[in-house]
Amino acid sequence: MDAFDTDEFARLFHLAPAQAYRVLHRLASVGALTRLANGRYVFAGLGDAPVLGQPFFLGTRLVEPSYVSFWSALHYYGWTEQAPRLVFVANTRLSRRRAVEPYAFRLVKIPPKRFFGYTLAREADVEFPMAEPEKAVVDSLYLPRHAGGMEVVSSALGEALESLDLDRLGAYAVRMGVRSLVARLGYLLERNRAAAGTLERAGSAVYVRLDPRGPRRGRFNARWKVIDNLPEEG
Repeated sequence: MDAFDTDEFARLFHLAPAQAYRVLHRLASVGALTRLANGRYVFAGLGDAPVLGQPFFLGTRLVEPSYVSFWSALHYYGWTEQAPRLVFVANTRLSRRRAVEPYAFRLVKIPPKRFFGYTLAREADVEFPMAEPEKAVVDSLYLPRHAGGMEVVSSALGEALESLDLDRLGAYAVRMGVRSLVARLGYLLERNRAAAGTLERAGSAVYVRLDPRGPRRGRFNARWKVIDNLPEEG
């Protein structure tokens, strides 16, 4: 167990809650444990522990189950040079900011039916849950405000296309159950000269803004019912 909470520790060592709290406090005070948040701890050993230098590992231990996604995943896969100041973590329980010095995290709550499509990634000797490439794109289209905005998402999709499984990408988009998301994906795929025809039936029946936070004006695309309200390139 590399991370645990007070209740788990008490059960493991057959301690009363008050006893467990005192022991954990003592272990943290001598550096054997690092307290994350909400009574959660990560084992730090008696010296510098590799996990304490891994923000993706720490972020996914703040709440479990969870996985790294959105802007953090886009940057992890090399699809955007812009590195977010926060580590974005998808989960089904919490929506808030957290800090574990020197790192800052944004916990993004998503419905359980949309919590899928992640795998274990590794950096050095540390493993952590990471969105699959296709799910990173889908999550970012679902909540682009957590991925640097739609301009960043659109650019990242263009960079990612050669490495994506387009069938899986489409299936994941449809599985999210959000017609506006499917419409935006279909439009962006066709704009990048990628096949997207199979998504049309699951797309939106009414016009949606490509950038949900942008104005309701721009270039209207009748096939995908998308208003391209992003600034024109060039």
